[in-house]
Amino acid sequence: MSDNGPPRLQNSVVAFIDILGYADMVVGAATRSMSQALLRRLHDALRKARAYVDPQGLVENEKDSSALRAFTDNIVIGYPIHDDAESELGVAFSELSLFQMTMSLEGFFIRGGIAIGHLYMDDIAVYGNGLIEAYKAETTLARDPRVVLAQSARKAVDKHIGYYGRTSHAPQNRELLKDSDGQYFLDYMGTLVGSEDVFLHELRLHKTRVEEKLTEHRSHPAIWSKYLWVANYHNYFCEHCPNVDDSGKVETKEFIVEPARIITRT
Repeated sequence: MSDNGPPRLQNSVVAFIDILGYADMVVGAATRSMSQALLRRLHDALRKARAYVDPQGLVENEKDSSALRAFTDNIVIGYPIHDDAESELGVAFSELSLFQMTMSLEGFFIRGGIAIGHLYMDDIAVYGNGLIEAYKAETTLARDPRVVLAQSARKAVDKHIGYYGRTSHAPQNRELLKDSDGQYFLDYMGTLVGSEDVFLHELRLHKTRVEEKLTEHRSHPAIWSKYLWVANYHNYFCEHCPNVDDSGKVETKEFIVEPARIITRT
């Protein structure tokens, strides 16, 4: 998204992605060995996941299709728009869903925002109203481990769906879900659906990762509720896959801690 001339803004699909609980994980790694182990896990997860969104390694005439910058616990990705943004949004939805799925299987859940707006990105600066809107969507709308659409991206998706004679057949209907609060978010678990089957090993691993987080944060309600959201999303996915039985679901009741009297009878 940069060239040899002066900096120039370009209309783009912009994604701002954040690793949920990153600071707490770093602080919680109290010893050098724990911190080293966390670094290795995080580095390995990002190495695997970034392969889906990093333009490095593309053939020369495709390198301007996107740009990526990473800053500690967050990532900014820009997709320059060449027409009405439908194809660029489609690429972003696909790549970011694979990124999110890969990170979650490694035990790192993410949230983010996707917007459409002006962006400039190089090794020196990342700038533009598209970045600000994507960042605000991540910080004020995402809330849970989900990647939501800012108003600009949602407006574009609503327009693109209208291109199709039967809106239920629109590809956006397979890539996105609408949450109970009205937010559009990436249906990243849809990446587990193959041509004829669901990748059951990955589904079970995702279940395990969610259960680990529910157990880990049981005494921290504000954080725990975020992973309960993931559990409910996981179970929604299972319910809509005909070849997945109830054993694939997260038994959320097992992780709910009920209120108790301050003093119990002895």
